[in-house]
Amino acid sequence: MLQKLYFNSSLLMDSRAQFQLSLLGDKTALLKIGKRTRILLLSLVVVVIITGVFFSQTLGLFLFGLGFLNYILLLSFRVSNNFFRRTKKSITASMLVEEWPKFSILVPLKNEDEVIHATLQAIENLDYPSDQKEVLIVVEDTDVVTQRSLAQIDLPFSFRIIHIPELPPFTKGRALLYALSEATGTYITVYDAESRPEPSQLKVAATALLQAKKETCFQSKIRISNAGTNWLTRNFAGEYFEWYERHLSELSAQGLPFGLGGNSFFVSKKALEEAGAWDPFNVTEDADLSVRLSENGVKLQILDSVTTETCPDTPKGWINQRTRWNKGLFITQLVHLGRTFMSDSWRGEAWISFWLPMISAALVPFFNLYIPVYMTWGNLSLWNVYIMSVALWGLFSLNLVFTCAINYLTYRRMGIEVSPLRILKDWFLYLILHIASGVKAYAEYFISPLYWHKTEHLEDEKSSPIRSEKEIFTTY
Repeated sequence: MLQKLYFNSSLLMDSRAQFQLSLLGDKTALLKIGKRTRILLLSLVVVVIITGVFFSQTLGLFLFGLGFLNYILLLSFRVSNNFFRRTKKSITASMLVEEWPKFSILVPLKNEDEVIHATLQAIENLDYPSDQKEVLIVVEDTDVVTQRSLAQIDLPFSFRIIHIPELPPFTKGRALLYALSEATGTYITVYDAESRPEPSQLKVAATALLQAKKETCFQSKIRISNAGTNWLTRNFAGEYFEWYERHLSELSAQGLPFGLGGNSFFVSKKALEEAGAWDPFNVTEDADLSVRLSENGVKLQILDSVTTETCPDTPKGWINQRTRWNKGLFITQLVHLGRTFMSDSWRGEAWISFWLPMISAALVPFFNLYIPVYMTWGNLSLWNVYIMSVALWGLFSLNLVFTCAINYLTYRRMGIEVSPLRILKDWFLYLILHIASGVKAYAEYFISPLYWHKTEHLEDEKSSPIRSEKEIFTTY
């Protein structure tokens, strides 16, 4: 039984999650987070590193070259996104709609205080007929923080609170499944606790969905609203600008699949259910859903609409959020990578453009660990060490030059003035955070694959009470 792969037999599991397992079959992350699987993978990593060190002239040299190539690939993706774009096409809504379709807006919340008031107000302010817009707010029945916050405001008639049991797995995907089962809209979207969609977003999405020639899921662009807080939020905002305005927009224009964001995507309920909806055992339920939607023939497109949100403004908050993302993307690859290779819906460029950047990013923590060990303790001649050191420092310098140039260009496009010296300093600091979050993601996969770090909101530090260890573990 799938449940025994991860959970102790004495531990209850949410009934909705149990039902989802029967629908997803071999497409659930539960198959890849079982203790035996994790021990096997950890043993494999240790054996590869040790073997590479002791057989430095064969396997060791091969892994070094592979790591070197991996770093080059990651750099080439950024260069391609910023300097070699083939089109600037985006999807806009242009048709006149006489009768607007019904939308179900799903809002999963956990331990949220005043931050959600502005979010719910932004959802209420969406320029869309009230009788065609239902808002389903999902809250655990023991979450007194969120319930107390919701009690402070008068919710419109189209807003409804859904209480769910406090049972594992404690993930956003599980909460969304409950909301989906009660949704009555033709189309579904998700907003998070910090989402601020622009007022026209639902109408833009509705017209795009209605004029689409085939089943399509539209993803709005996400922009960071607190970019001016400090160096960390500025770099985060630059990353999002590159991701949505450059990378995803390019893939969308070429009709290639890409990873959806966790909110502000729009898809028919029918297509969502046929793809299996969300996997409650994956902490990046959005990336996992992207794979199964594409596999079912649903086209993914970027929508010419914007949702703003805040990002973590402390290194600790950034590392925790990025750890969850890295861990979930790694698990998503374990689940779908081999299964989709050369399948009918993932042929050629579609598979490469979707998976290769993700594979390269997932391998970076391994090579960051392996290469220093190999260079330090491997049985290498001084000549080989010298050549490799020169190659690595050369690549490091090349990456530094291109990264600083791209960041400078990105900030110019965003209307932000930053000196080259400041960009250089930020790059070093941001690199350290990336290394820390990558290594931590590996560690958490082996120790606690379902550990969910809650994304920090600007109001959290001053309004949220001290939480128990269990609450921290289960928050999303």
